[in-house]
Order: sequence, then C-alpha cells, then structure tokens
Amino acid sequence: MKKQFTAMLAATAVLGVTTAFANNPFSDVSTDSWAYQAVSQLAAAGVVNGYPDGTFKGQKEITRFEMAQMIAKAMANQDRANAEQQAMINRLADEFSNELNNLGVRVGRLEDRVGNVKVTGDMRLRYLGAQEKNGHYVTDRTNLDSRDYSQRSLFDARARVQFNAKVNDRTEAIVRLTSGNIEFGDAHNPTGVGAIGVKPGTVMFDRAYVNHKFGERVSAKIGRFQQTFGNGLIYDDTFDGAQFNAGNDKVQFQAAYGYAVEGGYATDEYGERTITRDKNFTITYASLKGELNKHVNIGAFFARHNIEKASNNDIRNMYGFSTDMNFDKVWVGGEWVKAPGVSYGYGWTAGLGYGAYNQTKRGTWDVKAQYFNFGENMAAQSSTWQVGYDDTTRYLDNTATFVTKLRGFKGWIATANYALQDNVGLTAYYGFNNKTNKSTGDNDKLSNYYRLDLNYQF
Repeated sequence: MKKQFTAMLAATAVLGVTTAFANNPFSDVSTDSWAYQAVSQLAAAGVVNGYPDGTFKGQKEITRFEMAQMIAKAMANQDRANAEQQAMINRLADEFSNELNNLGVRVGRLEDRVGNVKVTGDMRLRYLGAQEKNGHYVTDRTNLDSRDYSQRSLFDARARVQFNAKVNDRTEAIVRLTSGNIEFGDAHNPTGVGAIGVKPGTVMFDRAYVNHKFGERVSAKIGRFQQTFGNGLIYDDTFDGAQFNAGNDKVQFQAAYGYAVEGGYATDEYGERTITRDKNFTITYASLKGELNKHVNIGAFFARHNIEKASNNDIRNMYGFSTDMNFDKVWVGGEWVKAPGVSYGYGWTAGLGYGAYNQTKRGTWDVKAQYFNFGENMAAQSSTWQVGYDDTTRYLDNTATFVTKLRGFKGWIATANYALQDNVGLTAYYGFNNKTNKSTGDNDKLSNYYRLDLNYQF
C-alpha cells in the first residue's frame, strides 16, 4: 500500500500539480545538499514541484528513481528557466542520467540545451554501388565531382550537428555543420589548378539561417536553408536566399528567392562542381499546398530559373502538381512537373507504400515502390527520392570527346525502412529496370543501383 501511495505521489509530481510551498519547500532534504539548493531555487521559480504535501524527500530519504521523476518535470519546463537555472537542470540531469534514461528521457540531452541553444544531430553509415551494365555503372567517372554509383561498391560515413539558438520568443538562429561523405580509406586531397571537391572529413556549414515568426501563421527565414520544390521530385536541398511562409493546418503558401547550390544546379555542363556566384543564377519560387480532407493533400508550385537562355531546350520556367493520399498505413502519391516551351521537358513519379515508419520508435517500418519518368530534356537536380540518374549523371557521347547530359530516364525505386532501436533506422534502396528515355532511337538499358543506410539520431 505504501509503495502504491508513493507511486501516486510521484506521478502527481510529474504531472505538475501546483502546490504552495513554505519557506522550506523541501523540508526533508538536508540544507547542505547541492540537490536541495538546486531544486529549491527551481521550485521558487515555478520550474519544478515537490510532493502535494509540500515536502521533498532528498537524495537519502527518496529513491533516485523518484528524484529523476522530478528532474524530468524540470527538463520539460526548461524553456521557463534562465541560463543559470538551465545549468542547474543540466547538472541534475547529468547526476541522474541513468534513472532518466529508464524513464525514457534522453538526457544525452535529448534536447540538449546550453543556455538557449538546443543541440541535435545525426550520423549515417552508407553502403552503395551499382551493377555493371554494358561495361558501365551508373556514372562512368567522367563526372569528377561525384563518386556515387560510379563503381561496384562504396562505403562511407557522414556526421552532422545542428545548433538551434533561441534569440527571443519569435526568432531562432539555426546553424548546422556537416562532415560531408567520407569514404573509408580515401585520402584524396584536391590540389592544383581546376581541382574540385574537398578533402575528406572537411567540416562545412550546410545550414546557417535565421527564422522569424511574425505570428502564429506567418514566418520568414533568410540565409542557407533547405528548400523543396513541390514534393521534392526536382529539388530538395541547400538553398541560399530568403523564404516566406503563411498559412494554417489546412492551407500553406510559400515563396522563396535565391540560389540552389547542390545537385545539377551546382555543376557545369561537364558535370564538374565549378559553379561560382558569378556563374550561378537566381531562382524565384512559389507554392500552395492544401488539405482536401483528412486523407488527401494536394499542391502546386511554380519556379523560374533566371538564366540566360541559349537554346530552346534550356529550362527557365517550371511548374508542377503533386498529391499525397494516406489511408491508415497505406500511402499513394505522385508528382508531375513540366517546363513549358521545352520539347520533352517533363518529369513525373507515382508510388505506393505501406507502413508507419518512425525512426524514433523501435519496430516501426514501411515499404514503398515508385516509378520515375523524365523526358529527354528534364532531369532531377537533387531529388528527395534519391534518384540515381539525375542531372549530375554524365556520359561520353559517340565522339568520346564531350560529356553530355543523360538523354532522359525511366525506372523504378524500391525502398524499405525499419527502426532497429529508438532513433536508429535502417533504410534500403534498390533502383531497377532503368532505361534511357530518348525521343528517337533505342531506349538503352542502364545499370541498376543499390544503397543501404544506417542512421543514428541524437
């Protein structure tokens, strides 16, 4: 009975029942205990509560597990605390980290905070490659800046750490560092005139922006952030510029202006990543997404690449439509994109999936199959769908003296996700039945490709 009563009191404390405290709110804790000093100050600030009777049975009279329950409450209210109080909470969290982990509170600092800074990140181990077809892999290494799928297999790693700094109630600054893809055993260090790429392990900023909320429904960001065109068939990657968002849970409008700096937008006609600010061109983007009902979402976008058009097949304007339909664990979705005035300037995908994968929840999974079709003069630039054949994929033409773009592409991608543990996910990709999509001539068979990712979040 006593144990049941103690559990009830602890649960009440975690739920945050407000109590009136006396001058000595935690009367059962020795006044010379650092834990007493910490929780007393936090209680005075309203960050943490004791038992409903106004007592707090400190480290000797109370179990460490019960102590952790109260610290968990303080962590949940950490946004109310100032920098000094947050330091106290962090020290308590370090002391009782094992008990907090047993409670399901990731003190690894699930939302690790130092002052007003939240620290998160991820680590990825990746194995990928291609199956040789007609003496070639997906890329034949004429694109010197890309090694993905250009050989039988490749094993690499990538680590990223993100800092979210709360400036005030409306403004947040976000910075993310990435190691880039580090191929195991590769000591390549580009040097000399025309050298491209970076030394493996070089840390770079791939996100650096400020996000400001003007209210509940309007916000804007400026800097280097991630920008998605439509549902991501064409582009879903790093973007330098400004973005405006407005909407509610039913309808969302977005506008952006700036430079795309990854994928095909970041490479020249030879597939080399040599695009500088002077050679890059701005993009104007606008989209509208809405919820028809609880099962169906639709969207439309328009993008203008402000380049100097040299031929009729240069894409300047682009528009597209997308949909996502979810019925319990069944997903059906697709996107269609068109470049007006460009012959064979289209691209589309359609897919079907089943499951409810969530990397934070052990045992969740899903599977998905998608078909992709790009016309001769359209290609994904850096797609969210991990398409192996995009605008960075190059090949030698008949004269073997010039590197050109792939002449269209069509094929399938099968994807499977499984959460091995909380925050540990395994993803497998397989691209198959790939062909060119020429307007004339044979549609040549292309190499199949595969990829396996082991992802850790922290």
